[in-house]
Amino acid sequence: MIRTAIFYATLALSTTFCGALAAAASLLGGGRVWMDRANRAWARSVLSAAGVPVTVHGLEHLHPSGVQIVVANHQSYFDIWVLIAGLPASVRFIAKRELANIPMLSVGMRSTGHVLIDRDRPRRARETLRRAGDRMRAEQLTLVLFPEGTRSRDGRLGPFRRGAFALALETRAPLVPAAIDGGQRVYPPGAKRVSPGSITVRLGPAIRLDGAEPADRTTLMRKTRAAIEAMLPEGGAGGGASA
Repeated sequence: MIRTAIFYATLALSTTFCGALAAAASLLGGGRVWMDRANRAWARSVLSAAGVPVTVHGLEHLHPSGVQIVVANHQSYFDIWVLIAGLPASVRFIAKRELANIPMLSVGMRSTGHVLIDRDRPRRARETLRRAGDRMRAEQLTLVLFPEGTRSRDGRLGPFRRGAFALALETRAPLVPAAIDGGQRVYPPGAKRVSPGSITVRLGPAIRLDGAEPADRTTLMRKTRAAIEAMLPEGGAGGGASA
């Protein structure tokens, strides 16, 4: 209980402070560097308070200053902080708008430049993705997508949504598969208490989109899913594709 109380207190204070820092940086023209610092300070303080060390393998597959899309499985809200803290790049997330219902998380994400999309309004979602792609190219960002669309209830890899790969086909940015393991044990869906424990991230070789066409979206999705599945314990056995 003490650890959980410390986690929630740190989350509130860190979100407020780092959100204000990010807002000030934006107003004063501090640019990407200060936004990155606010992001990492937010993520690292929350992970430290929760007692969650992070180990990342395969960083050689990530371009530290290049335009790329990290495609990751999703076990826990901690996945967001883990990737911000663990990846040496300007990381921004594209996540479902439902996160706006979680005050501290949504405030932190909005203030530090992440993107929330409304999946119930496809036309608006497509426009949001288009603008995110423009930002990625202009600011040399690494965007993160969770193609399962929601957190896994049992830690197993769930079905992928093909729509998540539309951004990759539009921007031609390489896809970097990422397998996250441990978040489901630390803070599973529906949990109120944090259980300290380690989280591991494994990155696979980038998947290039040279010559890919919109009709190749399903093939691209399956290839990316197979790469993530292979990096998870026991193959991350779970569902297949989704529309």
